[in-house]
Amino acid sequence: MKKGERLFIVDLTSVSLFDSPSLSNIAKDEIRYKKIPFLYLISSYIRNSVLDIAYLKLDYVNKKDTYDWTIYEFQY
Repeated sequence: MKKGERLFIVDLTSVSLFDSPSLSNIAKDEIRYKKIPFLYLISSYIRNSVLDIAYLKLDYVNKKDTYDWTIYEFQY
């Protein structure tokens, strides 16, 4: 990215339900882990990982919630 460019991360919040601490707790509980659809777990993990990197490497600009979506805006 070049200085001043922006990155938008679009999150479908209806499938990325869990924050990092919740995912960690679910992974430690086999019964709970088996009850939750894998789509929710992997979508949450990807969203959390991508946002962690964005917050470390870029400047946070804005977050907008729209219906089932959350749009995060970062700038380099």
